Amino acid sequence: MKKLLFLLLSVFIVSCSHKEPDAIVSIDLDTVINDSYIGNGAQWDPYQLDYGKGKLKISDSDWEKLYKRLDFMRPQFIRIMINTSSFLDNGKFTPEKGMETLSKMLDYCQSRNVTVMFGDWGWSLLNVREATINEKNMKHAAELVDYLVNTKGYSCIKYYNLINEPNGDWSATNTSYPLWASSISQFHKNTGDLGLNEKVGIVGPDIAIWGKDEAWWIDSCAAQMSDIIQLYDIHTYPSKITVNSGEYAEIISAYKKSVPEGKKIVMGEIGFKFVEEADSLYLRENNRRAKEKKHASLQDSQMFVYDYMYGTDMADALFQTVNSGYSGSVVWMLDDAMHSNESPDKLKIWGFWNIFGEEQFGAEEENVRPWYYAWSLVTKYMPSGSKIYKTEVSADNNIKAIISEKEGKYMLAIVNVSKEIKGVRLESSNMPKLTGCKKFIYSDSTLKKEGDHKLLPNEENLTLTLSKGEQFTMPAESLIVYTNFE
Repeated sequence: MKKLLFLLLSVFIVSCSHKEPDAIVSIDLDTVINDSYIGNGAQWDPYQLDYGKGKLKISDSDWEKLYKRLDFMRPQFIRIMINTSSFLDNGKFTPEKGMETLSKMLDYCQSRNVTVMFGDWGWSLLNVREATINEKNMKHAAELVDYLVNTKGYSCIKYYNLINEPNGDWSATNTSYPLWASSISQFHKNTGDLGLNEKVGIVGPDIAIWGKDEAWWIDSCAAQMSDIIQLYDIHTYPSKITVNSGEYAEIISAYKKSVPEGKKIVMGEIGFKFVEEADSLYLRENNRRAKEKKHASLQDSQMFVYDYMYGTDMADALFQTVNSGYSGSVVWMLDDAMHSNESPDKLKIWGFWNIFGEEQFGAEEENVRPWYYAWSLVTKYMPSGSKIYKTEVSADNNIKAIISEKEGKYMLAIVNVSKEIKGVRLESSNMPKLTGCKKFIYSDSTLKKEGDHKLLPNEENLTLTLSKGEQFTMPAESLIVYTNFE
C-alpha cells in the first residue's frame, strides 16, 4: 500500500512539474528601456504635529524607528512638499522657523544619498482670488532653497516641484496653465539670481491624470519651457481595474511619449482610488472602513493599506510604470501622521504606518502595514542608476514583471494580482546564470518577518539559469522577487 501511494505521489509531482504555465515571462537583455533609473520612494512631508489636542513632538525613539524602517526600504527618491509661509514670521523670511522636523528628514536623505524632490504646495505663492503671483513669497521660496542647499548643505535636494497638481480645480492655480507657466518662469529667474539653477532642477508639470487627455500639458512644457523643465512628472490615482487590466500602461505611455528626448519623467505621486464602476464594491468597503475608524478622513483615505492586496496592486502599477520608460515612482504616502483632512484629527490614511499611534491614534496604528514589505522589495533592489531591460509576459494579464540590473547584480520581480494560484515560467536566451540569489515571496501566508520591520528571504543561495527556464508557482495576490543584490 505504501509503495502504491509513493508511486501515485511521484506521478502527481512529475505531472505538476510538466504542467504548462499560466504565463511565460521572457527577458531580453539586448533591449534597454531605461539606462539610468532614479529610484523609488515615498512622499515624506513635515508632520502636522497638532491634531486638535495640543502639539506633539516626535520622540528620539520614534525618529530612530522611522530611520530604521527607511533603512530597510532604502528609498532612492523622496518627495517633500512644504508651504513657504511656514518659514515666515510676520511676513519676514525666517528659515529656522520651519526646520523642526524638516531638518531631521533632510539629514536622513543627505546621509543616505537619497535624491530629494523638494517643493511648495503653492498656496502662499499665488494670490489665489486674483490669479496672480505673490512676488514677495515667490522670492522667499527661492531664498528657502538657497538656505537649504547653500547654507545648510543639503545637496540631496536635486529637484524643485513648484505648485502641486496645477491642472486641478483644487490647486492654487485652479487649472490655469498660463498662471502656472508664469510662476515657473518667475521662480526660475529667482533661483537663477541666487546661482541655484545648476544645482537644483525644476520639475513639471506635476499634473494629476486619469486618462490621456491631459498630455497637452507636457507638450506645452516641451514647446515653451524645454530650457527650464529638467525633470517631467505626473501624478496618478488609478482604479484597481484600470491597473490590473493593463490599461494603465496605455494611459501613462501617452505622457512618456510627449517628453523631449534626453529628459526623464517620473511618477511624482501614485496611489489607488476606486473611481471605476467595476471597482464599486471596493469603494463601498473602503468607505465603510473609513466610517468605522475614528481618526480616518472619510473623503481622502485608502483603507486597503491594511490589506496584502494593496501591496500587489502597487507593484502592478509600478511594473507598468517602469516598463513604460518612467525613471522613478513616489508613493503617496509614508506616514498617516503627515496630513489631516476635514478636521485636525481626521487623518488621510494612506501610509505604511502612523508614527503617533502609541501617542494618540492607537498603538496598533504604529505597526508596519503589509504593503510596506512589497514596496520595500521593489525599492531597495532597484538602486539609483539601475538599468531596466525589456520583459514580455504572454497569456495572462494578471501577471506582470520587471528586471533591473546594476553593476552585474539583478532583480527579477513578478506579481500575480489574481485571486488564483498561477504557474509562471521565466526564460531568457541572453541572461547570464545568476548565483547566490535570494527569493522573497510576498503574500498573506508566506512573509518571513523579523522584529519590527525586517523581511527575510524565503529561500537563499539559489541559482537561476533562465536559458533552461525557471518554472514556479505563485500564490494568489503575490509578489515574488529574485535578486543577487546584497
